[in-house]
Amino acid sequence: MTKPKERPATSLDAVEAALEREASKRKGALKPIEIVKVAISAYQAYSSALYQPVNPRRKPKAEPCVESQDRTGLRRGTQASVDRLLFNVNYWRAAYEDRIVAACTSPEDAAACLQAACAWNSHTMKLNTLPPEEVTAMFERFCPPPASNNRRGARGKGLGKGPVHDFRIKALEVAEREDAQHAAALRSIIADMEAEVQAYTALESARPLDALYVLLPAWCLQERIDLVCGSWWEEADIMLLVARKLRERFMQMGFGEALCDYFFDSYREALDSYQREVSAAESPLHGESIPQLIELVKAAREANPNSETDGYGTSLPGWLSPKEQLIWNTVVCAIYGPMHARPLLADDVSLLPTDGKPANADVITDLAQRAYLDYLSARRASGIAPEYGAFDLQPEDLRNSGLERIESIPAKLDVLGYRMVPAGSCYPDQRIYAFAPSEVECLAILEHRRWLTERQKAGWSYAPKKDVATKHSPYLVSWDELPDRVREWNRSTIRDLPTLLASVGLAIAR
Repeated sequence: MTKPKERPATSLDAVEAALEREASKRKGALKPIEIVKVAISAYQAYSSALYQPVNPRRKPKAEPCVESQDRTGLRRGTQASVDRLLFNVNYWRAAYEDRIVAACTSPEDAAACLQAACAWNSHTMKLNTLPPEEVTAMFERFCPPPASNNRRGARGKGLGKGPVHDFRIKALEVAEREDAQHAAALRSIIADMEAEVQAYTALESARPLDALYVLLPAWCLQERIDLVCGSWWEEADIMLLVARKLRERFMQMGFGEALCDYFFDSYREALDSYQREVSAAESPLHGESIPQLIELVKAAREANPNSETDGYGTSLPGWLSPKEQLIWNTVVCAIYGPMHARPLLADDVSLLPTDGKPANADVITDLAQRAYLDYLSARRASGIAPEYGAFDLQPEDLRNSGLERIESIPAKLDVLGYRMVPAGSCYPDQRIYAFAPSEVECLAILEHRRWLTERQKAGWSYAPKKDVATKHSPYLVSWDELPDRVREWNRSTIRDLPTLLASVGLAIAR
């Protein structure tokens, strides 16, 4: 007699055990998206009746219940259903299932309508055998949700064969034998689906992730589809485990430690913020259509330019921004990599540049002092004794020159199309960690030209030997006339600029 499996003490134990089992099968080589899939499957299975003891003498109570194969599979944690959830394959079924069932008086008709609304009724993606590019292509195929299986070929000829087309045919067939109320409900579903199709068609020209950026908050607000309304999002210990496992896998795949840490910090902050906000959460906007919600989100983003880090203000629920970021960092990063992590939520926007200059004067002074320490180190490494051992020991004229150099950073970066922002307020793939040699040369020349103008306005002039008292300097010459060692000092300060800014929580971004 086979000994029954012992039920894990907690859902966290169940998820950890499932991840260990799957990893051992493939010698620890789970794809990031598989980590997410296995975790959700194990969590759902633990939460269902699968682990409950079964009395073989007691027959289950027969209660008529109509639900789709996907909904049943998700409750039980079947991996094929979780596949379809993560890739949003059967969006139309998920978004309209409750309304479809309510609109049909016959369970058989409801089941047939649900099946018609599915793109796939039974499919396992076998993610462990698919190469990354095929996984990405599969994800992009269903974002935004397709109304037909071949939308390009169907243009000008109706919607073509696909979930919306097939559902319309089946629903109109059922409506013919329904009473007026249920027939009207079915036709209303068709009309709402087709309105959504138009909204999604308008996004077809955008990159899939750009489209998802628009759609994900709208889906979160409506909270109908399995991708956004799963109870695992509220389980902080489960999601934190997923984040840790993803970070470990990203490190094994060769992503840099700084990038993996950024991903983990972004993930953890989104999770923490969501946990704080969800306890006092307002209800989702169930009464609004997806096209209406898309417009609400667009308006909120326009009214709150820093919505990525500050949220949507008072126009939308406080939990929305962290939840969409949590879902994004789980699914998108698992498919595309950690460089797609959303910006951190807890940065100080007072450090943002305004009118070409940092807003915080204390930051300017701090940077000038740190830059002077770097200057001292470079001079000593060259065997040249510095004239002043600290920033504050310099004459006021030279201190002001150091402050003006820092204030000029945003303007110089703008020449390259870069900007200075709080670290964490931009996506990792937008951040500049090091300049190309040509960029170093460009910025070094710009800085020398700026310094020439600034020194001349301060009353300095050329002389073969530097004299602070008389305001003379041998470096008040063109770039080409500078000694090689002086030009290298300029280049060195430019190379060190990303590190210097990072020391006060700032970054350079595209």
